[in-house]
Amino acid sequence: MSMSYPTIPINQLDEWISRGQQMFLVDLRNKSSYERGHIKGAVNIPFEDLEDRLPELPRETPIVFYCSRGGQSMLACNHLQPRGWQVVNTAGGTAFYRGKYMVRT
Repeated sequence: MSMSYPTIPINQLDEWISRGQQMFLVDLRNKSSYERGHIKGAVNIPFEDLEDRLPELPRETPIVFYCSRGGQSMLACNHLQPRGWQVVNTAGGTAFYRGKYMVRT
């Protein structure tokens, strides 16, 4: 079964955030990585917790996933898109993010 969902470069998130693109941004990394720094507006749902936290994900808004290098966001999209969620994968991940919306806590 082929997956068909958009994939954007991680740095395109800056453009989307700047123009107020409607999205539900999910950081799939673990809690400590998220707390060290995440992209503004992102909700932390560690990849291993995703299945348990599906009720938190909106059905009417595109969900944009990112992780550290891009693998887990692709797996999340592959898992949720066939089940009816609108998903967007980010190519790269925080290891490649050079944008202005990194929040350090």
